Amino acid sequence: MPIDRVIISQLNTHTYPIGFDGEMARKLAELTQQAYEQFDLFELKKKSPNQQLQDFKLKELYQLDIEFAEKGVPFGYVASEAKNGNVYVIFRGTRGFVEWFKDANIQLVSLKDSTDKAGNKVDIIANGVVQKNQSSLIIPNTDDFGFVTAGFRGIYVSLREKLINALNQISQKSPNAKVFVTGHSLGGALATLAIPDILKNTHFTNPNNIELYTFASPRCGDRNFAMSFEKLGVRHWRIANTEDIVTMLPFPTGNVLKPAPLDTRSEEEKLTAELGIGGVAGVDKNPNPIFGFFKAMYDRNKRRMPDYVHTGTPIYFTIHEAALEKHHNLDEVYMLGISQTTL
Repeated sequence: MPIDRVIISQLNTHTYPIGFDGEMARKLAELTQQAYEQFDLFELKKKSPNQQLQDFKLKELYQLDIEFAEKGVPFGYVASEAKNGNVYVIFRGTRGFVEWFKDANIQLVSLKDSTDKAGNKVDIIANGVVQKNQSSLIIPNTDDFGFVTAGFRGIYVSLREKLINALNQISQKSPNAKVFVTGHSLGGALATLAIPDILKNTHFTNPNNIELYTFASPRCGDRNFAMSFEKLGVRHWRIANTEDIVTMLPFPTGNVLKPAPLDTRSEEEKLTAELGIGGVAGVDKNPNPIFGFFKAMYDRNKRRMPDYVHTGTPIYFTIHEAALEKHHNLDEVYMLGISQTTL
């Protein structure tokens, strides 16, 4: 064991809540690891275009149905398993949480159409560039489903067409298949956003046949999104290391001592002052999930703070490392936390 690692608790088969499948969690963690391998292979091919490299493949146990990517960069895949008919939807996250801090945009927008609470279209900004194609894409049949973080939604809508088409093709052959959706870090947020889309826009409409396992997922929506998600009836197991700071972000609210007082301003004044419109990714141009949030807390007399709410049933373990980023690591800490050796 590394000298800087302290294992306080791991997942214990005697303490699982009813319905949680530890063996399935380990299988999904392995499949998520392979999504990172998919990305590593893409990077290697890009750096060595003249080198002959094999295409991405899964273990013989699985059939690779489709790979999905954002601007050509792979973010995961859909696979199926012949022996039991299960379908697996896999999302990778960023390589390290430093990338997550750099790229996350926690401005709240409608899940359906990337509009703010006044109905205005909100451009998605990544690395300082407006992603107009992401902002214009609509997720059908998700009216009144609450608000989600703009950055996560922007990536998800770039991936969803291939995902939804693949699931609809699979459902024609196996309409009663069990669908397991999973992801790590950013991938956990993408997997969460995929659930209402799958239920509303594929032939997999039975929530009892869909399960979501996320690893190290940040919060990805407001209280209305969390409540709407709960009503779907899909089991969501949210696996997290208690020491992992990414699972604590964005903060649930910026109201420190008590809820915000009743606001007597006009609706227009409220909307232009709300965090996420004038604070995190609006006029201040500061989408960082830590610094933008703290700045808005400092200015909380001017701006109303939104709520960010986790979904799912938490499944916790505690492994302490001597560096913050290691707490977030899938290959070592999360695999060890769910009582499995790394690949």
